[in-house]
Amino acid sequence: MAIEQQPNTPLLITIGAVSGFLLLVLMIGIQAWFLREVQRETRIKYEDVPAQPVTNLKIEQETKINQYRWVDQKKGTVAIPIDQAMKMIVANHGELPSTQPKG
Repeated sequence: MAIEQQPNTPLLITIGAVSGFLLLVLMIGIQAWFLREVQRETRIKYEDVPAQPVTNLKIEQETKINQYRWVDQKKGTVAIPIDQAMKMIVANHGELPSTQPKG
């Protein structure tokens, strides 16, 4: 006489639920670890970059707008400091001053 074995359904459901829960926790943990590593690598990549080229460019631009200089010496074109240019615009009520002699 053969003995029929019935599967232990509650045990199988419990093992499946626990395994699914552990798999979900593992996936969330790996995703969090991955995102933390991405943030760390991004921080390392961008915080350690020297800002010297940008600083030099800013200094060069500020120098150009804050001093007199020739733009085209052959044509007689001169750049003036931005503060002086703004004062001239205000003095002429918003119009560009004429560089041509009045006549």
